[in-house]
Amino acid sequence: MPAPVPATAPTGPGSYGGTVSGLDLMDVDFMFIGAHPDDDGGVSATFARYALDGGYKGTVITLTGGEGGGNATGRETGRAIGLIREEEERRSLAMLGIDSPHFLGLTDFYFTLSAEETEKKWGGQAFVCDVIRLVRLRRPEVLITMWPGPGTHGQHQMAARAATLAYNYAGDSKYCPQLEKEGLAPFTPLKLYYYPPNAESATVSIPTDDLSRTARVRYADLRNMATYNYRTQGWDASNSLPAKTANPETFMLVASRVPTPEKETSLLDGVFVAATNSPTTVRMEARPKSFDIGTGQASDVTLTFTNTGKEALDAAQFTLSAPDGWQVSARPAARRVAPGETFTHTFKVTAPSGAKAERAPLTLSYTARLGTQAVSGRTLTYVRPVPAVVASFAPTFDIAGYQAFARETNTDWVMGAQATRLPLLLGQTTPVKVTVTNRSSAPASGKLELTLPAGLSVKDMPSYSLKAGESQELTVNVEASAAALPAGRQSALLPVTLSTGEFKDTASAYVLPSLTIPRLSSAPKIDGDLGDLTGQGGNIGPADLWWRTKPDNDADASAGFKLAYDDQFLYVGLSVKDELVACNIAPDDVKAQLRSDAIGVTVDPSGQSRDTSTTLMAAAFPCTTAGFQARGFRDADANQGVMEETAPGMQVASRKTDGGYDIEFRLPWAAMPALSGGGQPKPGDTIGLNLVMYDGDTKDARVGANISQSGLAWAAFSWGGKQALPYLWPRVTLGQ
Repeated sequence: MPAPVPATAPTGPGSYGGTVSGLDLMDVDFMFIGAHPDDDGGVSATFARYALDGGYKGTVITLTGGEGGGNATGRETGRAIGLIREEEERRSLAMLGIDSPHFLGLTDFYFTLSAEETEKKWGGQAFVCDVIRLVRLRRPEVLITMWPGPGTHGQHQMAARAATLAYNYAGDSKYCPQLEKEGLAPFTPLKLYYYPPNAESATVSIPTDDLSRTARVRYADLRNMATYNYRTQGWDASNSLPAKTANPETFMLVASRVPTPEKETSLLDGVFVAATNSPTTVRMEARPKSFDIGTGQASDVTLTFTNTGKEALDAAQFTLSAPDGWQVSARPAARRVAPGETFTHTFKVTAPSGAKAERAPLTLSYTARLGTQAVSGRTLTYVRPVPAVVASFAPTFDIAGYQAFARETNTDWVMGAQATRLPLLLGQTTPVKVTVTNRSSAPASGKLELTLPAGLSVKDMPSYSLKAGESQELTVNVEASAAALPAGRQSALLPVTLSTGEFKDTASAYVLPSLTIPRLSSAPKIDGDLGDLTGQGGNIGPADLWWRTKPDNDADASAGFKLAYDDQFLYVGLSVKDELVACNIAPDDVKAQLRSDAIGVTVDPSGQSRDTSTTLMAAAFPCTTAGFQARGFRDADANQGVMEETAPGMQVASRKTDGGYDIEFRLPWAAMPALSGGGQPKPGDTIGLNLVMYDGDTKDARVGANISQSGLAWAAFSWGGKQALPYLWPRVTLGQ
């Protein structure tokens, strides 16, 4: 697909043709907002298409220097690795035609999946005004960012939320009022895109298998050449030339103030490239009063239409189209829209009783005459019809936080059916909170229905009785048995559906192991010999995969483990099966457990932590280049570093065995974050605890190389859940 080219060369103030102020030097057409250097990897080929070949200008805002990431090429950490990563991004972007990126210098701390923890570490919402400052300075019409909801890196979420707020409020002089004192005029971006959360959510696909006119290679190859610069992240080891695949780059249109074609082919459609027959001087959007609308009830959808051109639009007519069977109030009379005029009109939309409670499109279209030319355009918005009685699972705090943000920013239609998370303990009954709401003007009563997979059961489903407009919180007691576990696994992720009539809400049930461990009267010796460690435990095998490649068999990667405790320490022992134990980590380079063969022990002493800042994330390499002697450290918690400095009293030891190794940990309670009331866990308390196993089967691996191949865990959930979401860790009760 050829890069879109402006119809005429821009001239005059605010253009690239005749600079008259410093601000003109800053003017760009599109902007990516990410958290770390390399986050722009998903837009690299598209940026090259527009900037390198299309004559458009773009820039990137990176909120941190990436100091919390790994280093696949050396030993630099902290600000030093941040400076290297910033330079990597500059060089990568320069190859794409982007020559002036911005780094805000926010802290890139340890790995987290928490937007809330990120906001706290970044000092609240002040950084959003730093983003808006750059949006007002650089004046991008198109903003591209990451996914703002749970399931991704917490810093990615906050970067995307800042971009969303910038789209909504950079043009509002009342938002970040201190910027006006800097002489910055408000600026309103015209389109907002997210990296889509899944393939089905993508609204535009930009090919990468055609040739760049400037680079004379395919865009996919150019992307690989550019992102090859991200060497500290190991991208040079995985990128090839020519690229092995030429997958398109996909995006999700979240919001637009301009008409867009039914099928977008460019992120610039409607902004610099006329959308079908609509001039780029038209601004048009439709905004429902709320995403959820009651069936049989009229709901407001407001049209805002602005003619920014120099000529009037005559005989302008506006139509709002809804699905078959819906009612829409009469369209406004045809009118003239003068240059600079904004016209608003509120339609009334009514979904019929029985309409499916799913996202439904509403299409706003216009026709008009521009001189002698007929012009027209369209834009989309979405609503969800819901019945009188709605029951939903009470969301976990992180999903509730995103839902509130999405409602505030009118992006709640993007969430879809964002499933909340239900941690369920094996062999126990877990109370699950459900909220039932009666949206009608009459009383309502009935009984909840729950659809459960094998291994999950409910003894008694509660009933509800609600007055008009009333909500009620109910408790459903769900029991999880071993029958819920797939073969070979110690944990499971299963769908659960709650129903009230035709309305359904789906949750993700995380079935977690639980264990009661003994209190020891005699402490074991930490020497790698597990014979004197008396405890309770279990097994981890190839089916307990959460990272990359499934091991071939038990001999390739598996472990049996034992847990115990006393008043001073938590004891963990693992007998690991591993046909090739890699010892490629130098004794003075002990960090980042996923680089090689390693064991991680994550402990939430309170059992109530929302993020890893109040946990201990212990880890150890079973051997180093100096020989088979374990080296322990803390990783991805609030006090990272070698154990001697970060966890006084912690001990680790290992022994080589036939077909693997044994390793044991002594973790001091005193080194763990204190409980809310002070002190440490006591007999009868329940803590969160997960065991994570890393395997790298590279023979004669280079010293310090990242050879991560497989990741297993006692509770194994993909992309971070096993280590970064404490509420999804197994539960361990300290025996009396």
